[in-house]
Amino acid sequence: MAASGSRLTSPSAVLEREPRRVAGHAVRRLGEGLLVVGDGGEWTTLSEADYRRYAAGDVRDEEPLGAVLAERGLLRDRLDFARLGERFAARRLLRWPGPSVHTLVVTRRCNYKCVYCHASVVAPDDASTDMTPETARAAVDLAFESPNPQMTIEFQGGEPLMNWPVVKFAVDYARLKNRAAGKVLHFGLISNFSLLDEAKADWLIERGVSFCTSLDGPADLHERNRVSLAGGRHADAVAGIRMILAKRAAGAKVDVPNAICTVSRHSLGRAREIVDELVGLGLERVQLGPLDPVGFARRAWDKVGYTPDEYVRFYAQALDHLISLNKDGVKAYEKTALILLIRILEGGHWRFPNADVVARLAYDWDGSVYASEDGRLLAADGDPFFRIGRAGESSLAELLDHPTARASLYASMPECQPMCAQCAYAPFCTISPTFNYETQGAPWGRMPDNAWCGRIMGIFDVLFERLQDPQARAVLESWLEFKDR
Repeated sequence: MAASGSRLTSPSAVLEREPRRVAGHAVRRLGEGLLVVGDGGEWTTLSEADYRRYAAGDVRDEEPLGAVLAERGLLRDRLDFARLGERFAARRLLRWPGPSVHTLVVTRRCNYKCVYCHASVVAPDDASTDMTPETARAAVDLAFESPNPQMTIEFQGGEPLMNWPVVKFAVDYARLKNRAAGKVLHFGLISNFSLLDEAKADWLIERGVSFCTSLDGPADLHERNRVSLAGGRHADAVAGIRMILAKRAAGAKVDVPNAICTVSRHSLGRAREIVDELVGLGLERVQLGPLDPVGFARRAWDKVGYTPDEYVRFYAQALDHLISLNKDGVKAYEKTALILLIRILEGGHWRFPNADVVARLAYDWDGSVYASEDGRLLAADGDPFFRIGRAGESSLAELLDHPTARASLYASMPECQPMCAQCAYAPFCTISPTFNYETQGAPWGRMPDNAWCGRIMGIFDVLFERLQDPQARAVLESWLEFKDR
């Protein structure tokens, strides 16, 4: 019963009011204002006063703010359902035609002993973990079962050039199969370049293989992280990059090589130097790979690891320096930023989405197939949870129907993660079930104390803050031209 003097609103009075116009959305404080993100990933920033008016349903169509809210899909009675459908389909990969990236670990042998190594490597003279041609054939056959019209086969290790005959076999066999399949076929070699010579480079370039190496920054930093059994670590990477760039300048049809900087504790405070090192070599892509507590890195975390906040501060310094260089005429981008900007600004995805199982599969030297590359590394450490089959024994349909594959896919969706569904960054975010499993014991993460969540939310904060500055935004928008390279 109502208290004396109170007034109850009758249903008829409610119906006489203008319906509330607020569409589904989430909010995050951003500087002095609020970031408002609709369910479809459209977004805008509002002052607190404007947000209060919006939340109360008091904004009129004829106001400038009303036009902005309508264009951004934030008014319930002005929703563009066709665009919402397109964005939802892109975000959930509903039209994604199957795995496109297939990582072949052709050996675990390596001539480096990096302080953060994820790869569970073996000694250079231990050929027991070399992939055989028969296993490589089975892996390529399985990869070609994917109906995706685009395919990338990556060669990893260890150091893949230590099993050069199988790299050559897999490339030639895949090219032969593709005569009938007619896919857009890419190859990538991820190598420390210590064994890359002119003959190997020419052979790979002739067959359309792109190159990626690790370069953690200036020589002293690189060699502190990446310990070689024979010396010359930094020199090897730089020589390989310069060789490929010289061949490209001479007319060879080869992509600009990529170099991944794995950020260790030793990298903190040296963001500008690292960016200058990579850009100074003529590279277009700066990739600042955070270190995860997987494999040997987990055991050495007290020496090489850091907090999410420490990484985000480093990342912001590197991004700001790269933006400044772009303003001065340098054309280079940061890969994580580009992947997220495609989602934030275009509602799309990188051409090879970073999604376990549905977009990429990992094939170990023995033919075992894993739902993710990090899942393969966990198996090398003794936990085969993410193993979903074996090349030569399993079909692609059986791999994708494996319970672990299903669990990984569901766990990678923000809507299925506790707390993620209410996050403003959910439409743009990527979740790693493998990271959750390794650090918290299950593919579903506890987000309040999840380091992946803390790191990626920090990166989103940095990007959205930079997007508020017109000059920085112009630079970030210009990076979209790199998405199809």
